[in-house]
Amino acid sequence: MAIAPLIMKTNEYGPLISPFSDRGKPIYNWHVFKHSYSKGLVEKLIEEFKLSKGSWVLDPFCGSGTTLLACKELGINSKGFDILPFSVFLSNVKTRTYEPCKLRQRLKNFNRNGKLTVKNTYLPDIKIIEKAFSNDVKDELLYLKYKINMIRDLKVRDFYMLGLLSILESVSNTSKAGGFLRIDEKNVSGKEVYPKFLSKVEVMIQDVEEFNDNSKFTNAKVNAKISDSRRFSTKRKFDAIITSPPYPNRHDYTRIYGLELIFNFVGDNDELKQIRYDTLRSHVEARKKFKSNGYKKPSTIDEIITKVKKAGLNNSKIPEMIEGYFEDMYLSLLQMQKHLKKNGKIGLVISNVRFGGVNIPVDEILAEIGEQTGLSTDIIFVARYRGNSAQQMKKFKRKPSRESIIIWKNS
Repeated sequence: MAIAPLIMKTNEYGPLISPFSDRGKPIYNWHVFKHSYSKGLVEKLIEEFKLSKGSWVLDPFCGSGTTLLACKELGINSKGFDILPFSVFLSNVKTRTYEPCKLRQRLKNFNRNGKLTVKNTYLPDIKIIEKAFSNDVKDELLYLKYKINMIRDLKVRDFYMLGLLSILESVSNTSKAGGFLRIDEKNVSGKEVYPKFLSKVEVMIQDVEEFNDNSKFTNAKVNAKISDSRRFSTKRKFDAIITSPPYPNRHDYTRIYGLELIFNFVGDNDELKQIRYDTLRSHVEARKKFKSNGYKKPSTIDEIITKVKKAGLNNSKIPEMIEGYFEDMYLSLLQMQKHLKKNGKIGLVISNVRFGGVNIPVDEILAEIGEQTGLSTDIIFVARYRGNSAQQMKKFKRKPSRESIIIWKNS
C-alpha cells in the first residue's frame, strides 16, 4: 500500500507544533496542556483546508480546548470529545462567552472574615492528596472549593473553579514531569493559596474583558462532551477534523492531571482507575475495551515488536501497549471517517517514539491504518524532531524522533 511522501515543513509547522507560543495568549493560557499544540497550528490548518465561517470542525481528543477556542475566534463551529472529564470541563470553560460584570460581582464572595468554615466539602481518600498538599494548604483549598460551590450561576461557578484548579500545581508538592506527576517538595504555606487564587481569577476576568472589547468572540457554536474517540456519536458530518491523540509514549494523562481530576471530577480511587483503564492504549495501564472488527494489523507492527523485545525493556507490557495502541487508533480513525463529509480533511498531529532504542514510525503506520478506514493519505508533514527520553538518551544516545502532521482526505 503506497503511503504519501514525508515532506519537511519545519519552517512553517515547527514552531506551531507545541503550545509554547500560547503561554502569553489570554484564555489559551488559563490552563495549558504541555502535551498540546498552538492556536497558530489550528489557524494554519484551517487555511490549508480552505474552511470559512460557518464550517464545522471536530476534535475527538480535545484536551485543553485549543482547536475549539481557535475555531470560535474565526467564526467556525466546532465540537470536541474527550474521555478525560477535566479536559471537557476545561474546553467548555475556555470557549464560553462571559459577562465580566457578573464575574466581578462574585469576587466579593471571597472576602475573608474570621475562621474557615467548610460544610459538606471534601476530597476523595486517594494517597496522592496527602503527598501533594500540606494540611494548611489543603484547608485553604477546601474553603475556596466550598465558596465556589455556593455560586448558583453554573457558568460563573465553573469559571471560578477553573481558577482554583489552575493553581493546584503551584501550591502543591508536585510537578508535571513528562508522563508523570512527580513529588517535588516546595514548602508552600497555606497563606499563599488565597492570594494566588485571587490573582489568577483577576487575570482571567481581564482576559474576558479584553476579548469582549476586541469582539474576538464570535457567535460560532462550540461544545465539548465526555466521550470515547473509539465510540463517539453525533448526527453531524464535519468539514474537517483537527486533533492530536495521545502519543504511544506511556504518558498517562490520568496521572499527569490527577490533582485536577481528584479535586473536582472523581469520587474515589476506583473511579479514577476506571478512567485510566478506559483510556486509549497509549500507556501500559490502559486495557482493551472494544473489538476491532475489520482491522488488519500492518505487518510492520509485528516486526517492530520483535525488535523491541530483543532490545530489552523495563516494562514487559510495552509490546502489548504498542499493538493495542494501533488497534485503538484504527477504531478512532474509523469514527472520524464516518463523521467526515466527502472530500473533508483530517489534520492529525502525532509523534514517532522509541523503545529500547528501536524507532517506531507511528506516522507512517497510522497513515496506512487510515487507508483501511476509507481515508486517503494526502501527505505527511514533518514538523520537527523531538529528543528521546532521558533514560533512552543515557543508554542509546540522542536519537530524535519526528513529530508529524498526517493529512487525510475522505474520498
